Amino acid sequence: LAQAILAASTISVLPLQSSALPSVTEMETPQRKRKTCDELRQSLRKIGRKVSGNKAELEERLEEVYHKNDRGWVKHCGAVLGSYKYLASGAHRHVYMGIYQKGPRKGLIGVKKVFKSGSVHSNKFFEEDIQAIGTTGEIIKAFNASREGLRVRLNEAEVWQNLEPDEIGRFEKALVEPLIEEKYHKFNSNTGFQMDGYKTMQALSHFSYHVTDGRRLLCDLQGGFFGDHYVLTDPVICSVDRKYGVTDLGPEGIQNFFHYHVCSQYCSTRWSKPRAVRHFSAVPGTTFGSAANSELDLTVPLLLGSCSTW
Repeated sequence: LAQAILAASTISVLPLQSSALPSVTEMETPQRKRKTCDELRQSLRKIGRKVSGNKAELEERLEEVYHKNDRGWVKHCGAVLGSYKYLASGAHRHVYMGIYQKGPRKGLIGVKKVFKSGSVHSNKFFEEDIQAIGTTGEIIKAFNASREGLRVRLNEAEVWQNLEPDEIGRFEKALVEPLIEEKYHKFNSNTGFQMDGYKTMQALSHFSYHVTDGRRLLCDLQGGFFGDHYVLTDPVICSVDRKYGVTDLGPEGIQNFFHYHVCSQYCSTRWSKPRAVRHFSAVPGTTFGSAANSELDLTVPLLLGSCSTW
């Protein structure tokens, strides 16, 4: 795979309601302390991003939500991911891990997610994933801007296309994104399961409902916790119009999530909530189509060290 053809930035997302954004005062948080250039560069190195530039450029790069394949550098050649190792399968996709052989992430590990037969050449399934990532990015930007404390970032999956056709002349596509190099956690699910001890993640889900005027719920939050920030992947959006694919459980999913949600000190009392109704049980796995059909997540817990046997 050597050609990225679609990313979250190419999909239009739902505009957030500016009137719904909580201010720093509402969140009862202090003014954020500005870092020195050395501190900014140290933080950027920690997350694998470019460290050159003036202070304004460093600050902007550090606040960027998307954790990208390009690491902040201009791509002078097409990225290539190879040396694949099968990881897991779900209801809709096979997942592989591989090493970037060309491009800005050369030598690092990435993840390739391939839809099963029947979907690998269709734009529809990829566009639904990219659309969810785009909406999630806008919500996270608003969340980070409205509060002090732990930052939240998001893996930006790209749609890559094989340069070589299959036996009948079609070009297979896959989702590719950087590996989350930390112990993997499932913070909540699209049915309302919540992992203990990660209250910022539960507040992010609540915030998403409020900031979209009750039309979207960001959930099924999963990824890595790095001490001072989170990196998320494979987000699910439940929406009133069910426009985000097979994991979008619609208004019933939103109501069900809030049946199990318990506000913490990271939620605002001014944030809106829907009528909480239990439609189905809260399970840790990602639920597809209806609560009767659930499975474990496509991305399983892994440490970077587990790749040493390749």
